[in-house]
Amino acid sequence: MNRPLHPVQVRRLFARTLRVALDGGSASPPLVDRWAAAEASDASWVAAVTWDGVGASLGWALQALDLRHVAPPVLDIVAADAYAEARQQCVQLSSDLIRIGAEFEAAGVPALALKGSALLATNVAPALGVRWMSDLDILVPEAQVEGAIWILESLEYERGYARDARGPEVFRPYHETFTSPDGREVELHWRVGPARWGRAASADEWFLRAQASSIKGMQVPAASDLFWHFLLHDARNHAWSSGSLRSALDLALAARTPGFDFVDIMPRLSDDARAEPLMEAIADAAHLSSELAVHVEPSPEPRYLRLARWRDMLGRFRWRTSRVAEAVAWGATLDRARRYGGWKTVVERAIRIVPEAVPERGLIASLWRTTLTIRHAAFVGALTLGHMLAIPGDSAPGRRMLPRDKRAARRIGG
Repeated sequence: MNRPLHPVQVRRLFARTLRVALDGGSASPPLVDRWAAAEASDASWVAAVTWDGVGASLGWALQALDLRHVAPPVLDIVAADAYAEARQQCVQLSSDLIRIGAEFEAAGVPALALKGSALLATNVAPALGVRWMSDLDILVPEAQVEGAIWILESLEYERGYARDARGPEVFRPYHETFTSPDGREVELHWRVGPARWGRAASADEWFLRAQASSIKGMQVPAASDLFWHFLLHDARNHAWSSGSLRSALDLALAARTPGFDFVDIMPRLSDDARAEPLMEAIADAAHLSSELAVHVEPSPEPRYLRLARWRDMLGRFRWRTSRVAEAVAWGATLDRARRYGGWKTVVERAIRIVPEAVPERGLIASLWRTTLTIRHAAFVGALTLGHMLAIPGDSAPGRRMLPRDKRAARRIGG
């Protein structure tokens, strides 16, 4: 009887399978044998695909490589269902994007599809539904935000609460969320990140470099801009997907965009004041992308492996989904702070709640706000202690780009 795979081994198997599928190859006999012999608890399989965000992606890969018959039954069912649901979701979101694009064009509002919406509009992914999408992301010039909001509301999208631009910097807005009558969301951006990211979050010039897409009224960022946005979202954001296989897959897909050249990313990395986390994210993605592996040495220990046990443990808790997602997000944020600094922002997030969580004024609202703040700080404190105990705090190894002559040799086939 085979020994059960631990969380790190599970994700290594996932990563290898995704890489082979993305390269368009077939499953080698060793990979087939590895899947046939793979054993782990049902909870471990489900936690891995759920909290690394690759259920749909793995469902596609298992089908593309004809591995479904050897995959563990519970994993095959979960992944296949996720892939089928992701395909249906992409069809619905494509329809929404077409409708919104037509209205934006009629009103003269320039718009760029971001993240998964851009991959959808350019058909970059190898198949529909490879990347799970829960919403649409659209970028408009800041001067056109009010016009874009009016269009979405005229299409019966309901605006979420608006964050106070005068609030704490850590919570200052750069996008707003709208929900359709059918429950599908649109995130309307006017920057690609919060103000604290500095120049990295500016998208003023993106519209000058934008490219046409298959959707009328909706352009897509230049290949380097799209990659940069995915990179910032992974390496700078406080999100459940940061440091996951999902994030590595996003960068691998963005690197497949026609016209992408890593040379265009290098000046941005050189100009960035905190480029180390960005380089680490690229090095993680190099495990899934032959395009990136030409330029960047793959990580010896990708974050999706370093955080595997943390995600697996939290994924088994009987908490609300939103609570687990928040805890998983803190895992990536704490890992980044421990390795690269930036504790000020972490502490601000830990001791504050989003101001709009309790928008009312008065004594009762003030007491409730204080209670939520204390509870949130205690929650983050417990997560931090667990993180310190569960995950080694080794210093971050330097990530290096391959020498130019070696990159050239790899392009030729050496």
